[in-house]
Amino acid sequence: MTKNDTFFKVLFAISLALLPLTIFSYLFLPKWAVMVFVAAVLLVKVWLELFKDRKNLSHVIIDAIDSVITYLTLTILFIIAGYLNMALAIVALVFIVIMNILLCVMFKHVYPEFIDAVDYCYMLFECLTLLAFMFLPLEYDMISNIGLFAVILTAAVSIGYKLYAFMRYDVINKNFKHKK
Repeated sequence: MTKNDTFFKVLFAISLALLPLTIFSYLFLPKWAVMVFVAAVLLVKVWLELFKDRKNLSHVIIDAIDSVITYLTLTILFIIAGYLNMALAIVALVFIVIMNILLCVMFKHVYPEFIDAVDYCYMLFECLTLLAFMFLPLEYDMISNIGLFAVILTAAVSIGYKLYAFMRYDVINKNFKHKK
């Protein structure tokens, strides 16, 4: 276990610990406190991306778990608060879950640069959506809805290509091997 690996896992633990504090701040503290905790979640998310080793499967899995839990918690919190469109948020959550599952399951696959660029755009839109979530208590919900829509679009492109690549190269190639 390297020093970078340990730091990555500590950041993951901090990220998960901030989520109940965000809910607590929504329930019992002023609106600006929610903004502070969401900003802290965003900062930890950026640090996780900086220290993530993309060739280490455990880092990819930890990052996927963090992403799903973070967005699930914050999106449900802001749906209940009435800041987000429920249908858009649920569709975004489904795409986020599918995208992160495919990132883990298809870890060893090599993709064209276009899909790698789409995956980086997806990660950027995740961070920008967290930034927009920071301002939700001030009633700036349109920016968050646009961010969720951008996450849906980039995830749809990435998911579509990855499923195509899986069907084309894995399933078809396995069928041809069995027929020989």
